[in-house]
Amino acid sequence: MKEYRYIGILFLAIIGFTSCNKWLEIDPKDQVVDENLFEDYRGFRNALNGIYTSLATSELYGRELSWGLASVLGQDYMAGEGDYTYQAAQRYNYEYASLKSRLATMWSTAYNIIANCNKLIEETEKQDASFFLYGEEEKGIILGEALAVRALLHFDLCRLFAPAPALNDKKGYMPYRMNYSVEIASKWSADQVLQQVAKDLLRAKDLVAPNDTILNRNMLLNTSTVRLNGSGAVGGTFFGYRGVRLNYVAINGLLARVYMYAGDYTNAKHYAEYVYNKYAPDEDDNTSERWGFSTVSETTAKGKFSSDMLFGLSNKNLVTDIANLVATFGRPLYLNGIKSSLENKDQDDYRWKLIYSDGGNEKCVKWDGTGVAGEDLSDRDYSIIPVIRLSEIFYILTECYVKDGNATGAAEILNEVRKHRGESREIAAVSNDVLEDLHGEIRKEYMTEGQTFFFYKRLNQPIRVGIGVIPVGDKFVIPTPDSEDVY
Repeated sequence: MKEYRYIGILFLAIIGFTSCNKWLEIDPKDQVVDENLFEDYRGFRNALNGIYTSLATSELYGRELSWGLASVLGQDYMAGEGDYTYQAAQRYNYEYASLKSRLATMWSTAYNIIANCNKLIEETEKQDASFFLYGEEEKGIILGEALAVRALLHFDLCRLFAPAPALNDKKGYMPYRMNYSVEIASKWSADQVLQQVAKDLLRAKDLVAPNDTILNRNMLLNTSTVRLNGSGAVGGTFFGYRGVRLNYVAINGLLARVYMYAGDYTNAKHYAEYVYNKYAPDEDDNTSERWGFSTVSETTAKGKFSSDMLFGLSNKNLVTDIANLVATFGRPLYLNGIKSSLENKDQDDYRWKLIYSDGGNEKCVKWDGTGVAGEDLSDRDYSIIPVIRLSEIFYILTECYVKDGNATGAAEILNEVRKHRGESREIAAVSNDVLEDLHGEIRKEYMTEGQTFFFYKRLNQPIRVGIGVIPVGDKFVIPTPDSEDVY
């Protein structure tokens, strides 16, 4: 066992939210020295806002867990793209010095944020609901979202640094931190981590429900513009911005993802069907209480499909950060032939609008920030970092229905989401055909968003690139940082 120490990070307020000068600070002995942060409800709000800001930095979802390292591991880019660190990652050479360092930074940054989640959870649980301006609903949001972030980070660390549950490996790989303290932390197996992730998410779901399904129900069920811009929420801006917060629908979707990764098809189907039946578009349902898929017009330039994003993050400096990093690479991260390998089957698919030719190579517009004449590159769509999409609910159900022997239902679900992406070709209700097309869907939908690697790791299958495959085997498991001082 190692001693995993917490070192607190400086909380930053998200632009547009109330700021506060009293931040959580930790001295070298890992003790809280600024308890004033939690003297009134505003400090709790700022602490939660700071956690979300930290998630969107380049060490995590602002780069490495989206268009950066995770996409490199998923073979989204051509060989030789990026810096030497990314080139080593594409070869799964985890002993390469700069790659080891970057992975250690990801690990430590994630556990830093987990530490702050645990501090916020402990302080929130101490308070009576009357302490918060909006009582039980506000306490529920703060506590529920902190639990959900803690679960999300442990889940993604598990997906990187532990074997997939399909391998039935019972060895310990990482700690699950549920307290803000310095202590000896034992390593948990992947199964143990995933069980606790689900417990945290189930509790979080119930805690945010009073706001998202009652108090601010209209905020959650409105257009993506409202969900992402935060206007019109009861209680003000803190209760808005539900599209970039772990809202009730997103937590249900994340539960479906977690159970699917764990190989629990029964629970994965249960939560996916709940989101599908309650929130997915339905031509026979005349109410407006459903998410809508992005239209063709929304795919030009920005390409984030924010209309059907259940949860994402926001970083107003994202476009500049990406441009600066790519400039240091000296190469623009060309795609690994995604369009050329799949277009002949799905010519109508408007996801192809997200790929353009650059000197004979393919490039994805999602993270370019190229924009159109006169458009502000700092607007919400350019700053968005998708984390979980409505389309994933359809993909989970597709696979679950095939598992159940319901090829007809699987084909109907997959054809439905393909239709929303502009594709007219229908998949036949044959299990092998459905699963074959599902692989292509995953590659198209998640190009440069970091989810393809985890799809193949869960299945313990070689990664498909066009008509070829790349065997990964035991390299699906990234070695945990070996320094005793790194969490």
